[in-house]
Amino acid sequence: MSRAKNPKYESMSPEELKANMEKSRQELEVAIHNKNLLEQRKKLVERRERSHRLIVKGAEFEKAFPLSRDLEQEDVQNIMNQLQNNSYNKSIVRQTYISASQKDRQQIAEAVKKTEKGDDS
Repeated sequence: MSRAKNPKYESMSPEELKANMEKSRQELEVAIHNKNLLEQRKKLVERRERSHRLIVKGAEFEKAFPLSRDLEQEDVQNIMNQLQNNSYNKSIVRQTYISASQKDRQQIAEAVKKTEKGDDS
């Protein structure tokens, strides 16, 4: 936008315009820096959530198959590949996923209804 078209800048001297531009540049740098910090924090949170999820699921695997504690990583990978290739297991996982998704959608719908009614409980 040129000086002539914006009355705010029309009355400013060139020095004031340069100072205003420098201030805007500094604000932009701060905003970019803050954005980068937020992105780093988001990645850290996502990494921690993933690590926690993997640990919990690994613990559940060990709980279901106690002898797996003594197996080498390669042996565990072979077992997981065999389980993955079994269509019955795929079906169980798919059905469990669908059921959990439906439950989540139902809980969200109930929360929306409560909010619409003004019920805070």
